[in-house]
Amino acid sequence: MSTEATSKVQAYKAIIQQKIQKVLSEFAEGAISREQFHAIYERYTSQLALADMAALSKAPDAVMGMMQDGQSTIAVKEAHMGKAIGMTIYNNRNGTLLETLGEFDVPPDKLAPILNDFTMLMESGRRVDREIRKISAKQWLMFAAGRFTTVVTLFHNEPSDLQSREIERLHHDFEEANQVFFKGASVDASKLAYPFLVFVERKMKGVK
Repeated sequence: MSTEATSKVQAYKAIIQQKIQKVLSEFAEGAISREQFHAIYERYTSQLALADMAALSKAPDAVMGMMQDGQSTIAVKEAHMGKAIGMTIYNNRNGTLLETLGEFDVPPDKLAPILNDFTMLMESGRRVDREIRKISAKQWLMFAAGRFTTVVTLFHNEPSDLQSREIERLHHDFEEANQVFFKGASVDASKLAYPFLVFVERKMKGVK
C-alpha cells in the first residue's frame, strides 16, 4: 500500500477513535441510552475493522469506499433514541389513576407488580428509586415515585439517563404546582397543571 493510502487510513482511524471517545463520554454523562451506545459503538467498531482491512488490502480505496455506505451515525442514534409516547399518573394516597397523557397502551399486569412494590416501600418510609423496565422489543417503562403521585412513562426505545432525569424534574414541578390540591381531601384531575405535556408532545412530534 502506498504511503498516501497508509496516511489516509491512519487519519480515518484517528477520526473514528475520537468519535468512540465522544460516545463513551456521552454515555457517561447520561446523554444517550445504553441501547444507543451499543448501536453506535458497534458501528464505530465495524468501521475500525474495515480500516484495518484497508491497511492490509491491495485495493485500500475500494475498502475505504465501503465505509461511506449504509446508515449514517446520526440515523443510527435517531433510530434508537428514546421517545416518550405517553404516561399515567397515580395518586399515592389511594392508588387511583389520576390521568393518562399521550398514548399509553400497556396491560395492567405489566404495571401492577412494580406499582405494588412502590406502595410497599412508600408505606414503610423507605426511599423509592426510579425503575426502568423493558416490556417489549421497542417499549420501555419508567416508574418514578414522588411525594403525592407515581408517574409511569411509556417510551419507544430505552430512555437515556438525561431523559429519565427530565421526567423526574417535571414530576417535581408537577407536584409543586399542584400541592394545594394534593393536600386536600380529594383531587380533581381536571384542575391540575401538567408540565409533562411539554415532554410527551415534543417527543411524539420527534423534536429534540
